This record gives sequence, structure tokens and C-alpha cells, in this order.
Amino acid sequence: MWRINGFRTSLESKRAAAASGARGAIGPSRVRQRACTALLTLTLTFSAAALAAQSALPVLTKVQARDLMAYALRSNQTQAAAQIAQAFLSEDKSDPAAHYTMAMVYARSGNLPEARKSSRLAFRYSKSDVQSFMSADLSARLAYQDKSLTWAQYWLRRAHTEAPDAVQQRRIEQDFKRVRTQNPFQFRIDTSVAPSSNVNNGSLSRYMIIDGVPVIGVNVGDAMALSGIEAMLNARLGYRLRESQTTETRAVARYFMRRVTLSDDARQTAPGARGSDYAYSLLEGGLRHAFRPSRDGPVWSVGALVGRAWYANDPSYDLARLEGGGTWQKPGNRTFSILAKREWRRETSAPGGTDVFTGLTFGYSKKLKSGDALSTLISLNKTDDATPAFSSRGAGAQIRYTFDKPIGTVQLSTALSAGFSDYSDYRVGFIQVPGGRQDLSLSGEVELSFLNMQYAGFAPTLTFRALTTDSNVSRFDTRQFSVNIGIRSAF
Repeated sequence: MWRINGFRTSLESKRAAAASGARGAIGPSRVRQRACTALLTLTLTFSAAALAAQSALPVLTKVQARDLMAYALRSNQTQAAAQIAQAFLSEDKSDPAAHYTMAMVYARSGNLPEARKSSRLAFRYSKSDVQSFMSADLSARLAYQDKSLTWAQYWLRRAHTEAPDAVQQRRIEQDFKRVRTQNPFQFRIDTSVAPSSNVNNGSLSRYMIIDGVPVIGVNVGDAMALSGIEAMLNARLGYRLRESQTTETRAVARYFMRRVTLSDDARQTAPGARGSDYAYSLLEGGLRHAFRPSRDGPVWSVGALVGRAWYANDPSYDLARLEGGGTWQKPGNRTFSILAKREWRRETSAPGGTDVFTGLTFGYSKKLKSGDALSTLISLNKTDDATPAFSSRGAGAQIRYTFDKPIGTVQLSTALSAGFSDYSDYRVGFIQVPGGRQDLSLSGEVELSFLNMQYAGFAPTLTFRALTTDSNVSRFDTRQFSVNIGIRSAF
């Protein structure tokens, strides 16, 4: 009986060629090539006469048979390679070498479905990192040839995990980016879990103090800051419907979900509160169209979306949004952008009123000579609420700095943000707030990406975030500290 010892890959072929003649390895000499050719001829000849005289078949060791199978593939003698592979599979259907060989044979004959099936089996039964890498890489190439670009991306990520060195990893990353550009279907999923000191945006103070009003109230229950754990999922999907050299039209969709688990301390502060009271979900979809009127000009985009939001697991509001903007690529690795939005919201519990949100955002980013990236955002917004007390105007700014070179194996990114909101007609019950309510918020964060812990091109992240809001209505004086544990794509 034959004993299975693994299979030769393109990365192992040099080792096989350098092995001693006692192993019967196939080397580059003419004598060995002629010997292999003769053995192949004998194999094919005696296979036809096997029923009549099995004892006449040439006797090969397992190592010789594997070397012969590898040589048959290299010399494009696919029929002989297939016969040897089938012989191995007849004895052991989990032989990764034989499945890999059959995948190559099917691919060369143009039978891509069978080739992809065999390459998947080769990966499934792989017995070493090299085997896993070669079979995953082959599966990606076959999926690409079969125009299954999403599967090609999947297998490239699996190959990236098993890549033997940094050179192969960089090659896989470049291939992945090219396939992603060609794939009409695009998706991105971000997940995170964050222990937080304030999951409900509650107040720091137990007392309700309004500047300029000689009345003091009391904040109780979930009006106070409650600690707990936030879990978030943000999934964005897009499918390219039409494309030309200057235009692109996509169908887009997004699902955002936030779930909260309250701590024991929070339950004591607000006995009647439940984590589901702060659950939030948003589902929206629509169309986006991008176009570039001139070759060196900006890329303009317009979009229209509709959706629904849920709060505390109940329908909260329906929305419709129009948006438009442009992006300019400038010399010196500089990018400018502008985006305008107008959104209409209608509460499901009060369909007679409509809230209107208007926003304008300016962006700038630059890749520095060091490789680091600097980006800034400035935003203006206005809300016209069906309830005048909640109508507001505001502005915000953010600056982010991302270091190109990792510190050890950790990539670092930092950000600072500031925001201001003015509610000119704000009321607390029947009390008119003198001059309206004003909130000033400041936040900072540090994000650590652990590149050495990535799997399939996804790396864990750890984000430390602090937020403080000061208001002339003490109910909105808040502090929040959170540690966000997430996962993001490394390429």
C-alpha cells in the first residue's frame, strides 16, 4: 500500500529537485527527465493493459509517484497527472496533493467548476501552511477566472493568512485591491464592543440647574449617566449597476445596529431601566451616481435614499435623504471634498409632523512626506424640528492624524473633535430657557491597530475615547469614557 507524505508545491519544488537520488526526486538533468518520460509512457501503456496483466505494471514508490505527478503537471502532461492523482484519491479521498493536481488538470481543460471544487478540497485537507497557502491562492485565481469576484476576495484573504512571508502578503494585498476595484459588489462590515461610563447620554449632576432660572429640579433614574456595554454593527453594501469611463451608478444599502447591556450599578441607579430601552437600529437604501465631466476635474456625486429607524425596538421614524458633493485630487497627495445633505424625518407615532435636517461638510486630507496622513473635517448643520424646542443650529470640527510606520507591531491613529449646538427656543416643561440652550462638546480618541494579530486581513483595534459636554442646562452636562474593541480590514 502507498503511504501519503504530502504534496509538492511550486514553493517546494526546489527542495524536491535538490533531494538525493535515493529518494527518486525529479531533477533538472536530461537523464531524469527522460526517465520520467519513459515512466509516464509505461504508465499510460500499462494502464490500458491493466485488466489483462496487472503484474506487468511498473512498480513506483510513493515518493516517486508524487514526483512523477508533479513532473507531469510541469510538463503539461495532464492525462498522466490525472491518472496518478486519481490513483492516490482511490486510496485516500483526503489527499491534498491529488486534489490540488486535479484542480490544475481541470483548470487547464477549461472545466472551472470542477477545478474550483478540487482546489477547495485541497485547502480543506491541507496538512501544512504551505499547502494551505498554495490551495487558497489557486482557489482565488480560479474564482477570478470564473468571474466570481467576491469569492476571489474571500480566497485572497485566506491566502493572506497562510502566506509564507511578507513578499507574498504584499502581493496578495495588491491582488485584493485590484479585484475589489473590479467587483461590482462591495461591502464593508465594522463591529465593536465598548464598555462605557455613559451609555444613555445621561447627566453628571443629580440636580437640574438652568442658568438664569432660580428653580432647581432633580435628575433621577435614567436621566443620570448609566454605565454598561455598547455593541455596534455597521454594514454597508453597494452594487454597481452601470459604469462608463466617466460615470458610475450604484445601488447602496446600510444597516446600523446598537445594543446596550446595563451594568449592575446602572440597574441600581435606574431600577426600571433595561438595556433594550437604548437599542437603536437604522436601515436605509437607495441610489448614488458619480460622474467626472472632465479628465482632470473633480468627481461629483448625487444620491437619494430612504429608510427607517427603530428605538427601543419600536419603529421611531421614517426618513428620506438627498445628498450631493464633490472630491478634488490635487498635487502633493492632497484631497478636498464637500458634501451637502438634506434629510426629512417623520416620526411613526406622529406622522403629521416632519423634521428637516440640513448638513454641509468640508474635508481636507494630505499624505505627508513621512507617509503619515493628516485629515480635517468642518461641518455645519441645522435642524428644523416639528417641536420648536428641539430645533437647533450647530457646527463641528475634527482633526485626525494617522502614523504610517507602526510602533512595534501597533499602528497608531489619534483624533480631536469639537462641536457646538444652539437650541434658541428650548424649554424645560413650561420654563423657557433664557437665551436658549447651548451645548459645547469636546472629544479625543486614540486608536491602536494590532497588525501582528490579523487574520484573513482583518486586524483587531482598541480605541480609547473621552467625551465631555458642557451645557447651560445641567441635564446635558455629560462625561463619557469608553474603550472600544473592534475589528477592521488591514487592506
